[in-house]
Amino acid sequence: MPCPRAKKAAKRWPEPQTFCYARRMIIAFANRSYRHTLGLLSTLMLGVSAAWAGGEMNLAAWRLPPVSYPKDNPYSEAKAELGKVLFFDPRINREGVSCAQCHHPGMNWSNDQARAQIAGQILPRHTPSLINVAYNRSFFWDGRADTLEDCIKQHFNGMDISPDARDTVARIRLIKGYAPLFRKAFGKEAITEDTIAKALATFVRGITVTDTPFDRWVQGDEHAISDSAKRGFALFTGKAGCVKCHAPPFFSDFAFHQTGTNSIDPGRAEVTGRKEDRNAFRTPQLRQVAETAPYMHTGQKNSLAEVLRFYQNGGDVRGQSLQLRAFDLSEQESRDLIAFLRALSGPPIRIQVPILPRAY
Repeated sequence: MPCPRAKKAAKRWPEPQTFCYARRMIIAFANRSYRHTLGLLSTLMLGVSAAWAGGEMNLAAWRLPPVSYPKDNPYSEAKAELGKVLFFDPRINREGVSCAQCHHPGMNWSNDQARAQIAGQILPRHTPSLINVAYNRSFFWDGRADTLEDCIKQHFNGMDISPDARDTVARIRLIKGYAPLFRKAFGKEAITEDTIAKALATFVRGITVTDTPFDRWVQGDEHAISDSAKRGFALFTGKAGCVKCHAPPFFSDFAFHQTGTNSIDPGRAEVTGRKEDRNAFRTPQLRQVAETAPYMHTGQKNSLAEVLRFYQNGGDVRGQSLQLRAFDLSEQESRDLIAFLRALSGPPIRIQVPILPRAY
């Protein structure tokens, strides 16, 4: 169903150079036969061209689609409930750390530490929020996992919290109260790495924020956001060029970009082995962004104002990326852009901590 005021509310702002930019990038990457990135950039071009129809901003292009579930892991309430219990249970790995301790529900499913910490070990990257992770097309900052299920399995296989998934499986099997929960969710299937990952993924896909002032605005409520936020949206899609990477409708192109951070982290290159991917990281989504500080893959920026100044200056390391160019904003324009980013926040996700299964 079309947006009720799609034509009436179309904004006649000057069209940014995003469409031409995306087309040039696709051609450049095609010459490298870089299939994965080519697909992501093709999606970016389609999304941006849909958002700018005839030189006008098509607000309907920013409307979120429903969350989809994989054919081999369809939604069921029993799986989601089991995944929720597993998410909060610290007994399922040898470090005694639950998923919820790093992806804290009270901190918008992330935490306030600059970099993740597990069992006293400081990891090189910030813990990303799980909000709207169901829409991601790759996982981890470097995109090393193609599915949410694979992402979870990697956490149980030598990353962060477990040396081997067999250890996690054995621990869960020892907790007798889990057996009926797995039978209810998977029928006769046993407690395996696969069923554990499927249950957790089903729960995590339900962690969504879709009812923000911005989302109500694009649905037709003209008063849902302030005039300042509307001006900020015009800057976001125009002068500031944020839409080049934070494309509709997810506020992400899901591609990997060198953002000019002063970091020795190899980023995407650790996965692909390509020199041109060094220091490139996945574009994060932006819904709820005002509530999820600190920012960047390093957690080095503590406020939206700091992030905005960082991009206005063209990053800490100049010339690192074709996408990143310094730009000037007045103080009022900066306030407007931040007002828009705050309009991407919805109400906090309320969740009741489950009662954990008995061990005997």
